[in-house]
Amino acid sequence: MNREMLRENRVHGHPMYPVSIYPNIEQLSGNRILDCHWHDEMEFIIVRKGKAIFQLDTAYYNVQEGQALFVNSGQLHAGILDGEAPCVFSAVVFKPEMLASPDFDVIQEKYIRPLLDQSFQPHPVIQGEQAWEKDILGAIDRMLNDNEKQSPAFELSTKANLYAIFAQIYAHSIPLSTNRQQAAGNPDKVDKLKIVLNFIHEHYAEPLKLKELAGIAGMSEGHFCRFFKQLTQKSPVEYINYYRILKASRLLESSRMKIVDIAMETGFDNLSYFITVFKQWKGCTPSTYRKPFSDKAAVILTEPAPHPMNE
Repeated sequence: MNREMLRENRVHGHPMYPVSIYPNIEQLSGNRILDCHWHDEMEFIIVRKGKAIFQLDTAYYNVQEGQALFVNSGQLHAGILDGEAPCVFSAVVFKPEMLASPDFDVIQEKYIRPLLDQSFQPHPVIQGEQAWEKDILGAIDRMLNDNEKQSPAFELSTKANLYAIFAQIYAHSIPLSTNRQQAAGNPDKVDKLKIVLNFIHEHYAEPLKLKELAGIAGMSEGHFCRFFKQLTQKSPVEYINYYRILKASRLLESSRMKIVDIAMETGFDNLSYFITVFKQWKGCTPSTYRKPFSDKAAVILTEPAPHPMNE
C-alpha cells in the first residue's frame, strides 16, 4: 500500500465508482501513522490495532482500537502513534458525488451541502459506545469486506451503507466543542499551508529556498518554520526531502532510469546526499529498493506468452 502525497494525485476508484478501500495498513516508520495530506474525497478511518492521535486541520483527536474517524472533503489530516503498541488501520475513501442526487433535492440541501461546506460539523470520532455508533462501525466494516471480496452488488451496498452512516450521524450528532484541543492559530493557517504544499508539489524538482516558501505564506522564516512543523510534524526541509523521495521511489519502481538521473530528476544535485536521504526515509539504498521491482519485471518479460487458444 503506497501512502503518498499531501494533495493526492492518485485517483480513488474510477469515475463510474469513485470508491477505494485500504484494509489493514500498518504504521509508517517511527511513530508516523499517516503522513500529512488532503484530498477532495471523504474518508472513514477505522483503527484495528493500537491507538493513534489524528490531526484534522488544526485539531487533534485520540482514536483507539475499534474506533473510527470521519475525514471530510479537503481536510488536512495526519496521524501519529499514541503509545508503544503498533497501530493498524483500514480506510474507505469516496467522492462526495457518491451521495449526490440527480437533481438538487431535500437530501442535497438539508444533508449533503452542509457536509461539503462544513456548516455542519459532526464530531469526527465514532467511539462505538452507543448503539448508533456501533451501527456506523458495522457499516464501515461491511463496506471494507464487500469491496475487498467484490461481493454481489457491492457497489449498491456501499452506497446504501454510506447513506445509513450519514443518517445516523445527522440523527445523533453532537456539535464540536469549542474547547477541543487545537493547535494555536486560526483556520487560515490550513489554507496557507495548502498553498505552500501545492507550490512544493509543483516545483519539487527545482531548488527551493526557505525564504521563498515563507514569502508564499506571508511569514518570516522563523515563524514559517514553526508553523510548518506544527501542522505537518516535519520541518520544511524534511518535508521537501520526503516528497522528493516519494517521487524518486515511483521512478525506481516503474522506470529503468539510472539512479543518478533519478536523483537529478527529483531535485537532488548530489548523488551521495540522495542516497543518504533515501536511506533515512526508506531504510535501504535506492538500488536495494529497486531490486524487487526489477526482478518482477524480469520474470514478466521471460514468461512465455500464452497460447491464443488458452487466453
